Amino acid sequence: MENIIFGTGSFAREAAKILESQGISISAFVNNKAELPSEVYNHKPIFHIDEIDLDCGVNIIIAKKPMFLGSAIQYLKEKGYNNVFWVREEIFFEKIKTLEDLHSFLVMLDLNRKPILNYLETNITDHCNLNCKGCSHFSNICKSSFINVIDLEKDLDKINKHFTLLCFRLLGGEPLIHPDIVNIFNKTRASLPDTELIIVTNGILIPQISQKVMDAIRENNIIVSISLYEPMMERLSLIINRLEENHIKYFINDDYFKEPTIIHQFHTALSTLKNEEGYEANKKCGGRFCRFLRNGKISKCYYPLLIEILNDEYGTKFEITDDDYIELNEIIDGWIAIDAMNGDIPFCEYCRVNYQEFEWSTASKKVARLNDYVLKLKR
Repeated sequence: MENIIFGTGSFAREAAKILESQGISISAFVNNKAELPSEVYNHKPIFHIDEIDLDCGVNIIIAKKPMFLGSAIQYLKEKGYNNVFWVREEIFFEKIKTLEDLHSFLVMLDLNRKPILNYLETNITDHCNLNCKGCSHFSNICKSSFINVIDLEKDLDKINKHFTLLCFRLLGGEPLIHPDIVNIFNKTRASLPDTELIIVTNGILIPQISQKVMDAIRENNIIVSISLYEPMMERLSLIINRLEENHIKYFINDDYFKEPTIIHQFHTALSTLKNEEGYEANKKCGGRFCRFLRNGKISKCYYPLLIEILNDEYGTKFEITDDDYIELNEIIDGWIAIDAMNGDIPFCEYCRVNYQEFEWSTASKKVARLNDYVLKLKR
């Protein structure tokens, strides 16, 4: 069968190299973006996906990071196509020597059966040990909070009932400060045996964290994603050495193809006033398929389920409606739930198309200000 890669970025390029090294020929690259690159790999043709005929003689291999799979899955399902595979990003951490090795990193996605949730994340802690100014999860101004392992298990059982989950990320705050982190790892992997698991950390604790924690990360096949901020640069070699000594998969700033660079800027598109740009803001939002889980609810992004932290601290009046999230207990059809999350929600009306950048720095609760989190609106 003819093999076409859905994706035109570095993920797609590197995946194509690996596939062709094992005799899987790639005939073209496609994407559903308005603008396409002139070259991806080996001068192979590049098309908008509407330009090709997706008949039964074509395999579509999606080569995108999990967070960005949502639009591809949505498109292919709407077109009624089902010869679909996903290249797991774990493929870039392994030495692929045989076709059998390769097959373990190609996941068939049956779009006509159990709904496929590309990506989900949750805070296992709300607070942090770094206090970044303008933290999008408000970790520098919130109270100390740890997720209960039993509650997490219950939520994951409900997720399993309704969806095939491809990627689950454990976030914070700083997740490694959770006092029961080993149990979190073990229970999460037991609940999601076939899901890609990632822990997102600033890495500060890795050089001195207990060996029991490191063993649990490796044994549960968890990828460590390090967010590289200025205070960690002098510790980076210690962090990497500890991970490599323990044979733990990792990437820095969610990228395995670029040299590590310090995160110098944060940004916000959040305004305190609702506006008419919500639909356009949603279309341009890089995280519109990221999905956030909290206390038995899923939303299309973290804001609706975390905004009460900002309201409590500064007396803001951000409103949350029943249409801003989905109760896991109320899901009847998983595909309908995914479609609802794919669209814009009432909370999108608080976001603007043009975001505002600011230099990264630290800001404890004592010095943090509302303007660290919201746009400075011109009246």
